[in-house]
Amino acid sequence: MRIDLRTVMLVLRKELSESLRDKRTLFVALILPVLVYPLVFLGFGPLIGRQQQKLDQSQQLVAVTGADADAAARAILDADAEAGTADGDGGRPALLRVTSRDPAADLASRKLALWAEVPEGFDEAMAAGGTGKVVLRFDGSDDRSRAALRKWMEASGRASQREVARRMREAGRDDAWLRPIDVAQTDVAPPDRSAAWFYGRILALLLVLMTLTSSFYPAVDAVAGEKERGTMETLLVAPCGRTELVLGKFLAVMTVTLAAALLNLGSLAFSTGSGLATMTSAQIPPLRVTAGVLLGVLALLVPMAALFSAIALALSTLARSIKEAQHYLSPLVMLVMPLAMVVLLPNLELTPTLAAVPVANCVLFFRDLLVERIDAGTAALVLGSTIAMAALAIWGCVILFLREETLFRGPEGSGKLVARPAPRATPTAAGAVFLFAASLAALWYAQGAFPASLAANVAVTQLCVILVPCALLAWWARHSVAETFRTALPGRAAAALLPAVVAGAAIPVVNMSLQRALFGESLQSEALRGLSEAMQRQVQDLPAVVAVLVIGVLPALCEEALFRGYVLSGFRSGFAGRGAALRAVAAASACFALFHILPERWPATFLVGLVLGWVVFRTGSIWPAVAMHAANNAVGALAMRSPGADWALACFEPKHASHGTAVIVAAGMAAAGVAAVFLLTRRPGAPDGGSRGT
Repeated sequence: MRIDLRTVMLVLRKELSESLRDKRTLFVALILPVLVYPLVFLGFGPLIGRQQQKLDQSQQLVAVTGADADAAARAILDADAEAGTADGDGGRPALLRVTSRDPAADLASRKLALWAEVPEGFDEAMAAGGTGKVVLRFDGSDDRSRAALRKWMEASGRASQREVARRMREAGRDDAWLRPIDVAQTDVAPPDRSAAWFYGRILALLLVLMTLTSSFYPAVDAVAGEKERGTMETLLVAPCGRTELVLGKFLAVMTVTLAAALLNLGSLAFSTGSGLATMTSAQIPPLRVTAGVLLGVLALLVPMAALFSAIALALSTLARSIKEAQHYLSPLVMLVMPLAMVVLLPNLELTPTLAAVPVANCVLFFRDLLVERIDAGTAALVLGSTIAMAALAIWGCVILFLREETLFRGPEGSGKLVARPAPRATPTAAGAVFLFAASLAALWYAQGAFPASLAANVAVTQLCVILVPCALLAWWARHSVAETFRTALPGRAAAALLPAVVAGAAIPVVNMSLQRALFGESLQSEALRGLSEAMQRQVQDLPAVVAVLVIGVLPALCEEALFRGYVLSGFRSGFAGRGAALRAVAAASACFALFHILPERWPATFLVGLVLGWVVFRTGSIWPAVAMHAANNAVGALAMRSPGADWALACFEPKHASHGTAVIVAAGMAAAGVAAVFLLTRRPGAPDGGSRGT
């Protein structure tokens, strides 16, 4: 396909001129952040400091009760007041002891900030050189109570120091006796790096979110605004191709996004630099960025802005109006936010795996770049994967722009709140995404209500969370059962059942080896390990037939109906052009992996989903995939039921002498089964022997 760059530049100039005329877009995307950051950092920061200072200087009421209450009050509160070390505002004691008939009620009603109960024996223990006991009760939901607790602990610490000094004098010892080891601390990190560590995480999160929101407003105006103004038809009859139109609009949106990102970056750098340090506390180091770090940040901003601009432009293309396009911003932010918040996790390294995860790789790259701990290979992987994602998003936007039914969507539905749609043979991509998200949400929210028994839990989960909603939605949308779920069993599909079972039985062993290769010996998180152990204990109590049926066959039927039935059919109808079936299988496999929740299971589950989706398209039927899935689950169930069996140890225990042989044999079985499916589904006269599916 030939692209006329002069036409692209013409569209770019047209879009930029319109964006510059739109004062609201300019203000929201470019000017507002520059105005807001100084207000946030220079106004809110000192306000917090003043409020904290006011709380520290205010006087809190404390009740001291118990047999030795007076002795504790003299040792802690009165001695502090006499020394003048815990004065509040105006020389008043920071903690004022009051009398209370019902300290518990007064603390709950906030008449008291703290209640100290002193058991009998406090005075005697202190006099004998022992330890006096005090029980403190406070309200963790009240700032005053928390402040009183902190002040009491500080006063108690000073009282302890005074008592220790008295005891040392009586024993004829000096302070060195209490410090047999003296440790000196030296921070080898330069001040600039300490500042980068201090600010890096929050700056990375803010930069990503502001770049995302900055891309959305010009994108909304570029397509949804054209539709609403009625100028889209005029633009489409201009002497240029739609690809040039998309690229021109994309470059215009990206230009505004980059300008906004650079302004945000400059405002953040100044606000967290000397400006914040001088307005708050000298202990906050100023942030200084070297030329190399700045170059790296700019290199990352370009593909990140391209990615967000393309996604925003695609959503604007899907929308019928500016209002509808603006509604898409919230779910987009909700999708990006968890990926961006990984930067707040402690001790999370930017591994090659995370370097390929969109958004997460950007925030981790930015964090490590500020402290200058990024290597060239990881940087190349982050930039390359982000550029690839941006290119994929641009390509998807072009595809949407080429589809008349997407570009000129009319009003949907009948105007009723609940209206049954017109009959349709297969689901839409939107319907597939909705069903997947609804099933995942139901699984998450209803898990506390599931039965404790494993067999009942699996049955309720598979039937009520997966199969029943899938069947109800298919009925409501009037889909064809045969076309949506591919329930037919033609001869080539029937012939593929046995090799599918063989491949499915071998897949768990290959899967486990793959997970170990990816995650090393830390194969399971604590959550997965606990779940596996609890599940294994219950599976051991089940008869073998019940274990195979409940753990193997039932999930295979229900999950295949959802993922290789409804979801795969929906994605297949939503994709067009060469490779549409492959893209549909990949999208359905991604949903299948995410449905298994725990991240360490995602890569292997995704690959299994790819194989199952290929089997469905190859055979034209869901039943070989059900057979393969059931065999996969059944082997795992039998291994959990008999974990000490020699075959289970050989297949799943790396320390077993025959484990390597078992993995090789399993890989051979899986390859042979897949090859047999390929050969048995050969169509006469087809050069690749294939049933490409529809």
